Amino acid sequence: MDYAPCDVAEVREVPIQGSGAVLAATKLHIPGVRPELIARAALIDELASSPHRKLTLVEAPAGYGKTTLIAEWCSSSREQRDFAWLSLDEGDSDPARFWVGVIDALRTLEPGIGAPALEALGSRGIDVRDVALPLLLNELAGLQRDIVLVLDDYQTVRGRDVHRLVDVLLDHLPSELHVAIATRVDPPLSLARLRARGQMTEVRAADLRFTVAEAAELLRRTVGLDLSDDQVHRLHERTEGWPAGLYLAGLSLRGRPDRGEFIESFAGDDRHIVDYLASEVLSDQPQEVRSFLLQSAPLERLCGPLCDAVIDIDQSARLLERIESQNLFLVPLDTTRTWYRYHRLFGELLRHELELSDPRAAGELHRRACAWYRQEGLIPDAIRHATVAGELDEARELINSHWNDYFNRGRLATVERWLEAMPAPAARGDPRLCVAGAWLALDRGRLEDAREWIESATEATVARDEDSDDDSVAAEIGVLRAVHGFKVAELESARAAALDVLELADEGSFPHTVARLIFGVTLYWQGELSESAEVLRGAAEAAAAGDNDLGQSYALGYLGLVEVDRGAIADAGRLGTEAIGLSDSPGFREHFVLMVGHLARGRAAKHAGRLDEAETEIRRAVELAGRGAGRLEIAAAMLAWARIQHLRGDTAEAREATREAQGLLNQCPETGTLGRALKAAESGLKVAARSVAHRPSGPAEDLTDRELAVLRLLTSPLSRREIADALYVSPNTVKTHTKGIYRKLEAASRDEAVARARELGIL
Repeated sequence: MDYAPCDVAEVREVPIQGSGAVLAATKLHIPGVRPELIARAALIDELASSPHRKLTLVEAPAGYGKTTLIAEWCSSSREQRDFAWLSLDEGDSDPARFWVGVIDALRTLEPGIGAPALEALGSRGIDVRDVALPLLLNELAGLQRDIVLVLDDYQTVRGRDVHRLVDVLLDHLPSELHVAIATRVDPPLSLARLRARGQMTEVRAADLRFTVAEAAELLRRTVGLDLSDDQVHRLHERTEGWPAGLYLAGLSLRGRPDRGEFIESFAGDDRHIVDYLASEVLSDQPQEVRSFLLQSAPLERLCGPLCDAVIDIDQSARLLERIESQNLFLVPLDTTRTWYRYHRLFGELLRHELELSDPRAAGELHRRACAWYRQEGLIPDAIRHATVAGELDEARELINSHWNDYFNRGRLATVERWLEAMPAPAARGDPRLCVAGAWLALDRGRLEDAREWIESATEATVARDEDSDDDSVAAEIGVLRAVHGFKVAELESARAAALDVLELADEGSFPHTVARLIFGVTLYWQGELSESAEVLRGAAEAAAAGDNDLGQSYALGYLGLVEVDRGAIADAGRLGTEAIGLSDSPGFREHFVLMVGHLARGRAAKHAGRLDEAETEIRRAVELAGRGAGRLEIAAAMLAWARIQHLRGDTAEAREATREAQGLLNQCPETGTLGRALKAAESGLKVAARSVAHRPSGPAEDLTDRELAVLRLLTSPLSRREIADALYVSPNTVKTHTKGIYRKLEAASRDEAVARARELGIL
């Protein structure tokens, strides 16, 4: 829970020393179109002739030439638009990484585009849909040329988060941008809606299958085979026009004198075509190449230095060039031919063959890959290989060392994937991994999950009996208890946990600063304003000293609320403004913490009679609160909104907001001062309803509506301040109305005024 914004530039992957490449850049490379490949002129015409549709979907199983088709489309003279390319992998299931990749792809055409969105993506707690994506869409709407954004291998994206955001992108797509998706399966997007509106072009497996003529041309041009019509028909029949199958068959046929016999045997059982062809292709390779293919198969991406380290040789770069020249399904990922990947189907076949030939080899290869990636500073890849290799201690150490950095950059899904890849006993048995899991759950709003992670952290600490850093781990767990306790409105337990951390943690440390904040905040909600102000001032100073803008904003915002409650309206507005103005970065401005500063400014403006300003500020507070604030904070924002709407005369909206606040407070074990505020708000709504229905007559006709409202609340035990809250006015206004009531009813006290009103039938 680091409130300090991070440097967005750090989100990029680390340059690979000695390779002359940046790994992330390989994902932006548009594959070249080899001249020997078969042109798909009819399909290219169809793709190029639908510029006004939002989406082009190319969906087919592996080996059907989806990527090749789109690459040909990119280079076609029939297409006038420019192309931005992003090759996806499983890591792009993290929304922050996905959109960073999209922006990087667009920057290959429009340098500098997406800077505000990137800054927002680099900050934890920022909602991609509400903040980063709108910022990007606003810039895209100003494009001066037409662009096609290609998302290749879309099937590798897991989970719903990215898909929901892509749906939003397609819904609000500017006319200058077109999206093309290549995938093995239909993505969970709103395809039916796009199809019904005529906004989608679809290319399926049936469209990508080669005709007999194209099959003959493929075999002749790519593998140098000139087969008879009957032989081509036979291969086409058994492969059903599957381009990869035809190509593999052609590789197996090269140099064979018994082509007819081979084709007949090949036509036996097409369920095993893939395995059969893989063994045929591999068996024709020299031992050096075959060994290299199998031992490099576990790698998602390949370069010379990585393969040298994993296979323990010093000629990998030469072998990669040789394999590519032989068309053995090696796909270049950059223009310098430094990074490659295997065709996905071919890679799967190689891994299958490796498992059959040496079941224990993969583990050691993954361990070596982990060591290389770790040395190069490419932590996500190192963690993935360590986990796959079963090196749980290594994976645990890497995650513990790096999760907080990725977490604070907004890469929550990446950290979540790391934890999910760990066996549950290993994750739950490590207190620091449990701390990571708890912070993730808190930021996702899964408060019960967070509680379970915190308990697991405590149990793991006891079980491990780690004397060396007991205080450090205890402080981290204590901060989690304090934050969780406050978010679920267990104020006493949150306060106690915060005090424990203040005893354990070093002054100026992150746990110490957060503990001060939570201690001051719980004091505020418990109505101890003077004590709260003193603690919060110290927290603001500590946060400022630690360059923690969000922590400082949180403290200043609450100090503003303290001053509102004290009646120091000008000071409250000043503190709220200071809380909001500490930074101009989107990562700061859009964080939920700023809801407190906006709430302070809104309440101050309301008391000063500036209703338009108050409505704007409190609307913003409600919006931000929904991104991660505690239950009491959200309820307070809703009650403030109800008060403003009541003053505006929109009693229906005021009642709805009050009901929402009540629903939240029903989930709170301790409601603190908000319990009384809710009752006052409900009383104010009831008084307003009665005032409209029952206007008095007789001696009290000259009482104003506001005086009547105050008079009805004088019968309750509410204090002057609570009456003011109920009627959405200042205590001074209540005092003025009370004097008017006493004068008009000829009363000298509150009790006398109530008694006189009852005598007159007003009450």
